[in-house]
Amino acid sequence: MSEKRSSEAWGGLQFNVSQLLKSPTGTRRDYDIEVDLFPLDGNMVIVAPVRGHVGFLRAGNGILVTGRLETAVELECTRCLSEFRLPVCLEIEEEFRPTVDIASGAVVSHDGDQDVANLIDEHHILDLTEVVRQDVWLGLPTSPVCRPDCQGLCPHCGQNRDQGSCTCETETIDLRWAPLIASVSDRGD
Repeated sequence: MSEKRSSEAWGGLQFNVSQLLKSPTGTRRDYDIEVDLFPLDGNMVIVAPVRGHVGFLRAGNGILVTGRLETAVELECTRCLSEFRLPVCLEIEEEFRPTVDIASGAVVSHDGDQDVANLIDEHHILDLTEVVRQDVWLGLPTSPVCRPDCQGLCPHCGQNRDQGSCTCETETIDLRWAPLIASVSDRGD
């Protein structure tokens, strides 16, 4: 059995899964996601809505969430320090487990390896916010560049070489190497 719903009815990335937890294994719910505001830390800013589709599958002791989401973030290029927009695509496959038994209301214990981001709270709310936030961070390059052929900044004057050339000499010699260079040139090598 499958139902398709919009995430707007449940507040973006939070879903009440009490009915799904009462359903038999194999029951599926599908949701279209569109969230404009999204919390991130650091100097990264999401500049496009988080959009996509997720499916919830009642499986064993919890709910398996799979889906694909897309957004864009604003980053600073590590070569030229210009801000640029980077599209991010997320593939989600996470299992969420309840903290409270849906039938008895008893607290469910979990082993120490269970990530708290993957727990369904005592009100049967499954919150994808932290999982999506972590996946956005993990999907980013370690050294983001605005484009593959970015020439970066001149190390001497700071001119952005993508915006124009500078008048700095390209062949500068580190003065610490001067005695070695002089001895090599004196030998005629």
